[in-house]
Amino acid sequence: MEVEEIRKLMTVRPFKPIEVHLDNGETFVINHPEVIVHRVLITAVDNKGELVYIAPEAISAIKPANNTE
Repeated sequence: MEVEEIRKLMTVRPFKPIEVHLDNGETFVINHPEVIVHRVLITAVDNKGELVYIAPEAISAIKPANNTE
């Protein structure tokens, strides 16, 4: 996924939680827009409060999160 496309999704207000789906089958729910997006790495806190590092090229889809708990 293109970095600029990810940046745009993170700046939409009001922010709504999203699910980030990776090529390897992992899914992360991002509840807060405070995400650092670099050209080679995305840093975010998932819904478990854990820091996650994601390579933009590994993202297969970003969707609205259904369950934000």
